[in-house]
Amino acid sequence: MYAWSVGVHLLHARMANEIALTFEKSDATSEEDASTTTTTDAQAGGYTWSVRERRLTAPPQRGRGLLSLIAKKAGGNFSREPEDVVDYTAPGTAPLCNLSPECQAILREAFSDLAPTEVVDYHVHIVGHGDSGSGCHLHSSTKTWLHPVKRLKSAIFMAAAQVPDMDNGDVQYISRLLRLVEHYVPAHVLNETSTGYLHGKICLLAFDAYYEKDGRKNMDKTTLYVPNEYAYQCAKEFPDMCVAVGSVNPYRGDAIQELENCAANGVAIIKWLPNSMGINPKDQECIPFYEKLKELGMALLIHVGDEHTVNAGFIDDSLGNPLLLRGPLDHGVKVIAAHCASEGKCRDIDNQNQVVECFDMFLRLMREDKYKDLLFGDISAITAFKRVVYLRRLLEATDIHDRLMYGSDYPVPAINLVVSTKKMVRYGIVSQAQRAALNELYNFNPLVFDLACKRLARGPNGEAFPPAVFKAHPKLPIQQPIVASPSTDASLSMAGATNS
Repeated sequence: MYAWSVGVHLLHARMANEIALTFEKSDATSEEDASTTTTTDAQAGGYTWSVRERRLTAPPQRGRGLLSLIAKKAGGNFSREPEDVVDYTAPGTAPLCNLSPECQAILREAFSDLAPTEVVDYHVHIVGHGDSGSGCHLHSSTKTWLHPVKRLKSAIFMAAAQVPDMDNGDVQYISRLLRLVEHYVPAHVLNETSTGYLHGKICLLAFDAYYEKDGRKNMDKTTLYVPNEYAYQCAKEFPDMCVAVGSVNPYRGDAIQELENCAANGVAIIKWLPNSMGINPKDQECIPFYEKLKELGMALLIHVGDEHTVNAGFIDDSLGNPLLLRGPLDHGVKVIAAHCASEGKCRDIDNQNQVVECFDMFLRLMREDKYKDLLFGDISAITAFKRVVYLRRLLEATDIHDRLMYGSDYPVPAINLVVSTKKMVRYGIVSQAQRAALNELYNFNPLVFDLACKRLARGPNGEAFPPAVFKAHPKLPIQQPIVASPSTDASLSMAGATNS
């Protein structure tokens, strides 16, 4: 049994990613033993978080050396902080906005018929190295130059989240993310009478390990692991900003029990990345899992299409075939197809295994009458340079807009090398003038930048995503009531935690 105490220093005016950490083992169980346990996540370790605020004046610490410079340029190439958008500190004067008039104008356009407090981002990743006792895990190949491509990719990914090095990365990551949400949109820029910032909610994704079909956890094949408790705790401490999305591999021996634990902790959505987790959604072994999901009223958020990021331990892109979603759909489970299958090719298993675009298979399923109350899609990562062509096609597909929901796939929209406003201009999705203002906004807050890109995006005939796409979907609750029980109370106890 582990007990953790982690201090995350949040700053409202300007916050550095400094940390105060206390790591206590409550017995002699080793990390190796903990990683191979067969108990549920909630039983395996109780989280005790103490979140404290400290005002700091220094900017986040930057990494040094050639790797950090490359990663910063390709990843998070930021020169400003989210707190820099507006200066509220000068007494007796109007707030000073550091955005250009053009950038303020696109913010007002993006939120002309959508309140920032209504925004729900269904797809936000939390990751970490496990250094602070978060329980997170990254594959060893992402941390060594014996695997240079994986090492560089990991550095770029983390630089986009302003994590400059491996030390204290967990707290740096979550601190930066919370700051982006907390300083989302300045009220006075939207001509609101109030001061301060307005924000909605982000859905934080847990991420289960790779499991063999006999129920054994295989960490050698696990690229990324984020325990459910980490998502629970963030949602508990920051209920005005965060919602927990669970993750349960259906092949684990305690999958049904862990699903019930997720539901008891208020989780309404379960995240899968089959390509990396080794899950075939059409496996017969998944049927009891689907029956329990339906019983609990939970939905599945499933990656479809190819995967290029979470692939250090295991990857099989055939498992990202959208047609495999028939497995859960045919058992009455609601499914959100992440990214709308906007990358890669797959075999048309409905039609002689011809090689086709994954996106076309997604559209086929979306337009089948029997799935109209079950299948949805999120528009996360759709501004990535490989996906922009499908962004245009999604804008044209107005018949399915009522079943789309907003997702950012953070930290992807913060990766300078991946998101291409230039390509959006080339396809006529935004104008050159809008691009300049969007790029300025990116420099302050990549989360707001992502939403603004998708709100301003236009199809060939002026098609746009309606405001409802960016709100909580009426058929897909993002959370459910937390069921108080001895196990959940013990696993989620907090010592003097305060809301920021």
